[in-house]
Amino acid sequence: MDTKLITEVTEWLKTTDLAEFCYEKDGDCIEVKTAEALPEPAHFSCSLTAVTAPAIGTYHAADKGKNLVLKEGQSVKEGDVLGLVQTVSKKHPITAPVSGKLRVVTAQEGAPVEFGLPLFFIEK
Repeated sequence: MDTKLITEVTEWLKTTDLAEFCYEKDGDCIEVKTAEALPEPAHFSCSLTAVTAPAIGTYHAADKGKNLVLKEGQSVKEGDVLGLVQTVSKKHPITAPVSGKLRVVTAQEGAPVEFGLPLFFIEK
């Protein structure tokens, strides 16, 4: 395809309000898109706050001998202990970062967890 034609089409496109243009002739095709034609990233809001594992280890709802049962719909306050992650050398507490209701509980007693794995979702 002729580069002169591509330049002319590009310059012409700048003078219009078109966001994209496709030209096809003799089996050749050019497609030109302006910045306005690019998709805009999705913006959304969510009322859920993820509570993630603070370390790699094993999730436990409570220390041995204690009982902590967390259910979806249950109210929690900022700072409430939601369980712990046991590593080889330490117990890492999991605390609620915000007050609200537990909407999703993915944590399972005795399950291995990775750092950053969402264990709970709290609705503010």
